[in-house]
Amino acid sequence: MKISIQHSKLAGGFERTRAVLEQAVSEKWTPGAVAAVWNVHGEAHGLPWVSVVGDRRLEPSREPLEWSTVFDLASLTKPLVTTTLAARLVERGLMDWTTPVRSILDAPEEWNGIELWHLLSHTAGFQAWSPFWQELQSEFGPELSSVSIRRRAEAMRARVLRQVPETAPGSRTLYSDVSFLALGFIIEQVLGMRLDHAWNELGFEARFRPVHRSPSLRQPVDDRCAATEASEWRGGVMQGEVHDENCWSMGGVAGHAGLFGSADQVIEIVNALFAGRLFSDAIANMIFARVTPSSGDPRTIGWDIPSGESSSAGAMLAARRGVVGHLGFTGTSLWVDRQSGWAFLLLTNRVHLGRENVGIRQFRPLFHQAAIADLGIDRFSSLQ
Repeated sequence: MKISIQHSKLAGGFERTRAVLEQAVSEKWTPGAVAAVWNVHGEAHGLPWVSVVGDRRLEPSREPLEWSTVFDLASLTKPLVTTTLAARLVERGLMDWTTPVRSILDAPEEWNGIELWHLLSHTAGFQAWSPFWQELQSEFGPELSSVSIRRRAEAMRARVLRQVPETAPGSRTLYSDVSFLALGFIIEQVLGMRLDHAWNELGFEARFRPVHRSPSLRQPVDDRCAATEASEWRGGVMQGEVHDENCWSMGGVAGHAGLFGSADQVIEIVNALFAGRLFSDAIANMIFARVTPSSGDPRTIGWDIPSGESSSAGAMLAARRGVVGHLGFTGTSLWVDRQSGWAFLLLTNRVHLGRENVGIRQFRPLFHQAAIADLGIDRFSSLQ
């Protein structure tokens, strides 16, 4: 779905939402933002509204943001890529939601009882994150960036498979990159190909950006991309290379992060997902069913659910059943109301101002509240 930059005539052109985007830039919550509000059921309910404000890079020189700017989507990789590929394997009968992980991966006995759905719903019991990249740096030293992706991925896989769950599977929700790293390895094992190659076969323009082999840590700058953080150990401002250290250290292709895309390209994936073009309704119903363990917030298989009025989705979206979405550390987010079909995409490069910049926590709910107000609450809630 190609979208030209235009303001919908709905609710007077989304003045409230535009004001929030401009506030975010002026308050330095982010250098820039690309936003889109549209209906996944098609354009019959009105033209999509899109807006672009701010810059894709501030240093070492200023570059304005454009609708076509490509973003490091960070953890949007989890629902868009990894969950989608896993669901398609389930539909093809190559594995099942209850397939024991140890039947596919050479994992330790401590992984007994962990099934595919545990990894997807973040209920496998693993810790949230571990700085595996530091271990890979120690193993390969300054030659890390010249090591092949295959060797780097193997080194990462060995470390992930040494992790010991902290709690019993199914007993607690704890958002975990470790679980989705394992999922990436499962998909590769079942298909016999690299994760990015499996994703590319679906034909979407949003792609992983494998790390170039180079004698230096510095990767080529891609001016089409929004710049992320300035990293001393990686040679400066990152623009066109994955921000996540674990993903970068294993070559830029991982189950938890690594996908890059413009707003147009994300919308294309989302429309395909919610129009049933990637898997059947029966599989979709399984993916979006709530998983509620005894401890922790409920989630779905691969997607997040708004957690109360303090949710980044804003109080109005959080109050509705059937809303699913996800956040990305670099400043990206996506929420879709499955009942009405309205989708809300916000792409920013907030980490370009430093990962300690947490103004995005204020920005996200304000954006969603303003977008729904501009859309019109009657229009939003009446489409069931």
